[in-house]
Amino acid sequence: MTMKLIKVVAIAQLVLLAACGGQGTGGNNTASNGSAPNDSSSARRTDTVTIAMTGDLMLGSIKPVRRMPPNDGKDLFKDCDSILKSADVACGNLEGVLADSGTTRKRPGPLSFSFMMPTRYVNLLVDAGFDFMGIANNHIFDFYDAGIQSTIKTLRNAGIGVAGTKDCETSIKEIKGVKYGFCAFGHEDYSLKTQDTATVKRIVTSLRKQCDILIVCFHGGAEGTSKRHVPFGTEYFHGMDRGDVRQFAHLCIDNGADIVYGHGPHVPRGLELYNDHLIAYSLGNFAAMGMSTAGQTGHAPLLVARIDGNGKFVDGKIYSFLQGHLTGPRRDATNSVPKDMRELTLSDFKDNKLNIADDGTLTRL
Repeated sequence: MTMKLIKVVAIAQLVLLAACGGQGTGGNNTASNGSAPNDSSSARRTDTVTIAMTGDLMLGSIKPVRRMPPNDGKDLFKDCDSILKSADVACGNLEGVLADSGTTRKRPGPLSFSFMMPTRYVNLLVDAGFDFMGIANNHIFDFYDAGIQSTIKTLRNAGIGVAGTKDCETSIKEIKGVKYGFCAFGHEDYSLKTQDTATVKRIVTSLRKQCDILIVCFHGGAEGTSKRHVPFGTEYFHGMDRGDVRQFAHLCIDNGADIVYGHGPHVPRGLELYNDHLIAYSLGNFAAMGMSTAGQTGHAPLLVARIDGNGKFVDGKIYSFLQGHLTGPRRDATNSVPKDMRELTLSDFKDNKLNIADDGTLTRL
């Protein structure tokens, strides 16, 4: 079949094929060398698609502390929904649960945070143009398994693909004849883990056989403005293993992923072009109500990448947004976000193959 470039994603025309793919059919498959899984299939399409990606989304919270945006959140995405909708597919990370009741599992304390968004807020995601949500993060279990199941059910009922837990490994959606596969990984035991190499390989290689374009989302790395750089090796935060994000991202590409994007540090990190495939190591926060917006924690990149039918990067753009207190992402006329991400890219990837212009335009060097 021939892949068509879709200018506008119409929610009414999205067909959800497999919102939660269970354990899949791949078994414990092992990786092939290099980028062969991306290039060897004669069934891969040839035209380009655009993928819009954001970092953490926490649209407000009703429990345990009420922290809600003005106008019931209807203005959160007013500055960026046109960009999300104009992409062929749009993805984010849901940093919290969608539920209307429940008890937090966390004890009160200065480092204790729980987030419960009301289920009706799923409509804000639909109206903004999101197609997939990753839930493999350290807040999806804030309200025990009941919160996870409410979130999965709410997203699925709204037509948004969801993935990232052991009973919800993958999601496939067909949009205008193109099958998009989506999977997500985190660093907690209640999510699929970046550190579990065998499971990562199994899920990615199995999903590769079922879709035209494979998107991997991950929540990993240490947190804070001092953690903007991508280190080599395992990262720790408050003594917890947050994964080796370079190794994980490369593993996903080597086993068939077309594009990989991350979040978790609450600040943006650099980009890498690995075997012609784009990796965004952290897109920070995008709409994190009530969280800190000081300095780079307020940076909210919206990354749009155009890739060909073999998943190889063609070009793209980092749209620059800043977060205010309970306001959501607002356009940044100074384009401070792509400039910051360019410095990080040049610093952290010595064999850099990307050019990031002042306005955020991404091209190959």
